[in-house]
Amino acid sequence: MVISWFESYFDFRESQRLDLEKKVERFFEWHRKSELPKVIAFLEEFKTRYKDGFDQDDINWITPESKLLWKRILSSAEDDIASFLLTVDESQILELSEGFHEKEDDWLIEQSKMSLKELRKDILDRTYKALDKWLGDVEPSQKKQVATWIQPDPYWVAIKLRNREKFQNELIDLLRSKERLKENIQSWVSDPELHWTDEYQTNIEGKKREWETIFLKIDSITLPRQRKHFVEKIDGYISDFQDLAGTQKEYDNDMKLTLGQ
Repeated sequence: MVISWFESYFDFRESQRLDLEKKVERFFEWHRKSELPKVIAFLEEFKTRYKDGFDQDDINWITPESKLLWKRILSSAEDDIASFLLTVDESQILELSEGFHEKEDDWLIEQSKMSLKELRKDILDRTYKALDKWLGDVEPSQKKQVATWIQPDPYWVAIKLRNREKFQNELIDLLRSKERLKENIQSWVSDPELHWTDEYQTNIEGKKREWETIFLKIDSITLPRQRKHFVEKIDGYISDFQDLAGTQKEYDNDMKLTLGQ
């Protein structure tokens, strides 16, 4: 998937493909051993907190913990990202630039072309789909309540589009300046907000708080069967990650020893 994402914007040379495949394989080997156990611990704590219902303290716990998980991933991948991007030539940069500006099928561009009514329906449909996935069947009465909490904001859609355009344009400029790339890639990886627009930086925290409030309201009307469904989904991810990390076997062995088997 990682390689396919890159290839959706420009064609690889064979040497680049082979090099990137090695880098991706090495990254995921590190991630399975080092990070998946941390992700599992995070999900176990998340599940425990969720069982009794969420409050603002739980939201405040999630944000720094998830940022820390993401920061470790970016820090580990930073050198490989830089070394790969240094191999990208001018023809590939041109392909990437054209791909950024010609991609007309993503959800953000689609939303920017919608009327207020269409945008509201799109946001609600996406929200209902996510709720059905995580909570199971959502009651019509619950959907009616959710619809009163979520309002379309075409101005925010426009802000996100302008922010993305700035970010992409500055990335293209960086790729064309090889001497600056290696020096500056760390700031791109660790501090992407340095490349955000002023209006995006001004509005993003308010939008985060808005959706945190909506999340807490949804949690407050969640039914016991839906909460159980959510926990089972989390348990499924935990089990999968244990298998990938090789910790499920260790856990089973520990249980056998505990039970005297």
